[in-house]
Amino acid sequence: MRSPLTALEAFTRDARVATTVIGDAYPRLAGWFAVTKAAEQLCVMRDEERGAYVASLASGVLPPSPARPTLIHDAMQAPSNPLGRVTERLRVEAEDMERAGCFEMAFTTVAAACRLAVDADLVSRLTATAHLGRIARQLGDLGTAADCYDVVVGEAARVRDGPLGALGILGQGSVAHMRGNRPEERRLYDVALSLAHPGGVCECSAHIGLMNVANAENRVPDAFAHGWRAFDVSPEGSDARATTLSNLAFAALRSGFAGAALNGFLHVLSLTAVSRIRLTVISGAMRSAALRDDRQAVRELEETGRQEALHANLPFEIASFTFHAAEAWQTLAEFDAASRLLVETRRIADKYGFYELGLKAEAALNSFETLRDTTLRAPTSAPGSAHTRKGDVARVLMNDGIRRLEALSV
Repeated sequence: MRSPLTALEAFTRDARVATTVIGDAYPRLAGWFAVTKAAEQLCVMRDEERGAYVASLASGVLPPSPARPTLIHDAMQAPSNPLGRVTERLRVEAEDMERAGCFEMAFTTVAAACRLAVDADLVSRLTATAHLGRIARQLGDLGTAADCYDVVVGEAARVRDGPLGALGILGQGSVAHMRGNRPEERRLYDVALSLAHPGGVCECSAHIGLMNVANAENRVPDAFAHGWRAFDVSPEGSDARATTLSNLAFAALRSGFAGAALNGFLHVLSLTAVSRIRLTVISGAMRSAALRDDRQAVRELEETGRQEALHANLPFEIASFTFHAAEAWQTLAEFDAASRLLVETRRIADKYGFYELGLKAEAALNSFETLRDTTLRAPTSAPGSAHTRKGDVARVLMNDGIRRLEALSV
């Protein structure tokens, strides 16, 4: 299990990697350090000292806010006790740190929230634990992430709380995805969906996960069905909605609608500044442009992605970007450019244990001797042909899905 750094150590490490990706948020580094330090301080205080300290924080470091973390218990209201409220307040600040790539301060802050929540209630403690797992996952520490999610699932099962268990199971599904275990990923997302509160955060996340699996397995009608349900239950302007639109563009790409896919990807880039989402979207746009034989667009998009990666502390997303960017260059028979990117993918995958990506990169590199004389096209289906549902249902899902995507990106 990863141990949190001290507030000062976390700030120093994040400040070292925090560059232009933070943009206007860069001046917030000092404020985030103050939040992380306050969280650290709260953990070592006696109960009778905390009340006055929390009140003093409200006038400066942690002003009151109605915002709640994105990982919450769908079936329960916000905590009413002071310690529960400050725990959620710390987690909201930590999510801003995550969006800016300041994962060490986020990890230290949420680790403190977990310790504080031990004295609060089970729901506060387990939602904070699931949050800690998400940050560990983004840091590439899959072992710590899995440990956090296992705690949530085990404790939720003990008290028979399905929606709370769904949070942990969704995290387990994300770990299975990063390790390349697709059957387990699909199973976990199905279980999470069955436990999720209707219309809530977990239902949305489960549909996004199942959409990803359907895309990977070329079940495009299913991807559209899950994707548009996730879109409909996700809050407008949220990261979940941007992620959903990105995956819907991937479904369009896999079904042969490269133009609609490219428009969709570019639309998502205009909606979000979050590197975790943007790296995935840029590689999708590269593949769409490659299928349209637009070398200049592929070149410009790769440079955009490289600039994003330079300033992001996201090993899995960077490895995925380099792998899929290589696919774009393979499509254009630019094998030297593709090889360079695949070597980079393999290096990151070996370092962090991203087994499926590493194996795919190795297989692609080994096959290049025979591919250099051939133009390799990314695997697609003819428009409307991919299916797991039969006949008219599949055609309706495909056509409606493409129309909705095109309408959003006009």
